[in-house]
Amino acid sequence: MTEHVFWITSRAAGTAALLFSSAAVCVGLAMGGAFVRRRGADLRVTHEALSLATLAALAVHALVLLGDSFMHPGLADVTVPLVSSFQRGWTTMGIVAGWMLLLLGLSYYARGRIGVARWRTLHRFTSLAWLLGVVHAVGEGTDAGQPWFYLPVLVAVVPAAVLLIVRLTGVRAPVPT
Repeated sequence: MTEHVFWITSRAAGTAALLFSSAAVCVGLAMGGAFVRRRGADLRVTHEALSLATLAALAVHALVLLGDSFMHPGLADVTVPLVSSFQRGWTTMGIVAGWMLLLLGLSYYARGRIGVARWRTLHRFTSLAWLLGVVHAVGEGTDAGQPWFYLPVLVAVVPAAVLLIVRLTGVRAPVPT
């Protein structure tokens, strides 16, 4: 068991990042749409906490692999796209998604300097980063293809995907009268 602790920890952190990011996307899309206008201020704290939890889980997911005795990756293998020889395409997709989530997530704290309108435009790319992360998880992960993995993924990803489709298609929630 101890020889696999880094691999197992990375898998757990990757799964946590997927679940946290999906919840953050759900909350963010609900806040930005016409779904929860009155509770937007309350949800901002939740959205921020889920986003920061995602970033922490992503950092653990990547960095703990440095101790893996089977793959023996270097820092560049887990942080630089196209460097790793392990499932290069899927790994690159995960690395790009991770960097995008990090930069786009932390851009929130720079919105005063870059301007709120510019930040909002930039922040829309978070959905693309999330989608890349979902594809990375389903395509590469050790647990990809395992029924026990798909259930929490579906529970987390489907609501976020539906909200994203609603946002992209411009469908509006009915206004109560």
